Amino acid sequence: MKILYVALKETLPGSHGGAVHVTEVAQQLTRRGHQLVVVVQRRAGQPARETRDGYTIVRLAARSNFLLFRLQAPTRALIDEFHPDVVMERYYNFSGAGVHAAARAEIPSLLEVNAPMLDPPGTKKHRADLLLLGQMTRMARAQAELAKRIVTPLAATAPFSALRAKVREIPWGANVEMFDRTRLDPAQLEALRLELNPENKRVVAFLGSFRPWHGVREFATVAETIARARDDILFLMLGAGPLLQETRARVARANLQTKIILPGATPYPRVPYYLALATMGVAPFNPAAHPPLRVGFYWSPLKVHEYMAMHLPVVTINVAGLNQIARHEQEGLLYPENDLTALRAAILRLADDAALAERLGAAGRARVVEHFSWQRHAELLEKVLRECMA
Repeated sequence: MKILYVALKETLPGSHGGAVHVTEVAQQLTRRGHQLVVVVQRRAGQPARETRDGYTIVRLAARSNFLLFRLQAPTRALIDEFHPDVVMERYYNFSGAGVHAAARAEIPSLLEVNAPMLDPPGTKKHRADLLLLGQMTRMARAQAELAKRIVTPLAATAPFSALRAKVREIPWGANVEMFDRTRLDPAQLEALRLELNPENKRVVAFLGSFRPWHGVREFATVAETIARARDDILFLMLGAGPLLQETRARVARANLQTKIILPGATPYPRVPYYLALATMGVAPFNPAAHPPLRVGFYWSPLKVHEYMAMHLPVVTINVAGLNQIARHEQEGLLYPENDLTALRAAILRLADDAALAERLGAAGRARVVEHFSWQRHAELLEKVLRECMA
C-alpha cells in the first residue's frame, strides 16, 4: 500500500511518546513493504523533506497547534502528488486535515486515536469546548465520521456510540530489538554501571514523564522511605517534565542524592542501557491526578512494554488495561492504586527475591515479544488499513 500518515501535532525526530509511536509505526509498515509518506510539523531549521529509514518525512509549517485544521490544503496537495491508497491520521482535537483532505480526494482514511476524543466534564478541554460552544465536539465527530476505521488502545476513547462498529483496539508496543539486553554494547554498559552503580546495588527504575499522573511524587515518597532504611537499593528516575526540579529539590533536602539518581532527559537510544542496570521497572500511575482517565485507562504505556522487553519484572497499579499487559504474579506485581504501603512491599519483595524477579522478567520479555511489539502492532494495523481499502 501507499500510505500518507498525517501526524501534524508531532515533530520528528523525537523521543517523547507521540514521536516514538509515529516513528515506530512508520518503520514497521515500511519493513512490511509499504510506501510511506509521514507528514509532521516543521521546527525551525529542519528540512521540509527528507528520507529516513526507507520512508519520506514531509514537514509542514504550522502557526499554532490550535490551527492545524487549516493545513488541509497542503495535505490535499500531498495527496495529489503522492497518490496514496489510504490516509492515516493521528487524532488531535484541532486537526483533521488528513481525513478531510482524503474525503475530498475520495480515498479512504483511518483515524488513529491515542487519548479521549472528548474529555469528561470538569476537565480543561471540556470547559474549553463549552466556551467554544461545542466546536471541539463537532470537529471530533466530523473526524470520526469521515474515517472509515478508528484504531485505539481503548474503544472508550471514541465516544460516539453510533460509530462503534468502526473501532478496532490495537495496543502500542515496544521496540524489542532496541530494548534487548543481548544487543547492548558490553563496554558501554559496564562504563555506565561503574558511573552509577559501582557497588552493584539492586536498582529500582522509574522511566517516564515527570507529571503528576505518572506517579512521580508517589514513587519519590516510597523511594525515600526505602532509601533511609536500606543501603543495598538504588533508585533511578529517568525522564523529564514539570516535576523534575521539584523532585530533585526534594531528594536534595532529604540528602539522598547518592541513593536516588535523577539523570534528567536521556537520549532514547541510551534508555536501554540504563534499564539494563535495573532489577525491576516501576510504573506507579496515579489516574486520579489526570481527569481524562475517567473514561478508562486508555494509555498503552510505552514504559511498561519497554520494561518487559528489557527482561524486567513490572510493578504497577492493578487497573483494567494495565493488568492485561503485565499480569499479577506472571510478569510483575500489581498493587491497588495510591496504596503506597503495597507499592513499597512489592518493590522490597522483588529486591529480596532474585529468583522471583528473574522468573517474572523472563515471562515479561516473552509476552511483549509475542503480543506487544511494534512488529505486532504494525501487523494488526495493516489488517485494519486493508479493511479501509476493501
